[in-house]
Amino acid sequence: MENKKRLIFIFGPTGVGKTRLAVNVSEGIGEIISVDSMQVYRGLDIGTAKPGEEERRRVPHHLIDIVPPDYRFSAGDFRRLALKAIDEIYGRMRIPVLVGGTGLYFRALEHSLIEAPPADLALRRSLYTEEEMEKGRLYRKLFEVDPETARKLHPNDLVRIIRALEVHALTGIRLSDFLKMKDQRKFEILKIGIITDRKLLYSAIEERCREMVNRGLGGEVYRLLMQGYTEECPSMKGLGYSHFIQYFKGCYSFKEVLRLFQRDTKHYAKRQLTWFRREKGTFWHGPDEFQQVRERIEAFMAKR
Repeated sequence: MENKKRLIFIFGPTGVGKTRLAVNVSEGIGEIISVDSMQVYRGLDIGTAKPGEEERRRVPHHLIDIVPPDYRFSAGDFRRLALKAIDEIYGRMRIPVLVGGTGLYFRALEHSLIEAPPADLALRRSLYTEEEMEKGRLYRKLFEVDPETARKLHPNDLVRIIRALEVHALTGIRLSDFLKMKDQRKFEILKIGIITDRKLLYSAIEERCREMVNRGLGGEVYRLLMQGYTEECPSMKGLGYSHFIQYFKGCYSFKEVLRLFQRDTKHYAKRQLTWFRREKGTFWHGPDEFQQVRERIEAFMAKR
């Protein structure tokens, strides 16, 4: 039997220092695949904390700046592109190091088949109510989020339409992508979680948000709006972007934008920590433990 390919996962909450650590431990031996649902979008630079030119010069990065802001990028898209990047990196005799904070993307890559979620009766009732108010609404909605599945269903097949919408609403993954995950490769994975004291993390997040605002996040959002990208675009619902849209609509003051941006980013980091702590077999390290993490990676790659 062919040996499984080995992958390195480096994950943790936003603002903890994953990128800096990953660049330091990957230089000379690996290439980084971004596992970030926002860094895939072109034009969203400041608010997504994309790696800078120096970091990308030291270590090649993948899955950054690959789709326009109005594209609905899914976990299935990530899996397909990540598998391609992994093959290419192995072809160059390098180690694929997957780095980020989007837990769903890590899970989509790790498991050969993700089980679809159980029925959500409240969500189903809500969807049926939508259809009663406007016949054909759910089929059009499904066509927007999962056109491949929609094309296979009759517009009156309400049971299957609602199930497809339910799966997407609960997981962010299109039903068509679930079906493609059968019989895929599995990997041997080293999971490295990056963690720090909660107070230090929150303080770093507050400073990071403040720096993003000072660097011109508001101007970046304004330029995207002027290019025709609205608040309905998936990318514009991200932290910082959605806040500044409300500012331009007159809903928030500039001071309130920063406060809410900081608050919501800390809430997001807390949810990330809850998700990643459930990952079995994770080795936890501080953001400055470059040498320890590098040695752990080298030992993992060298084992027979």
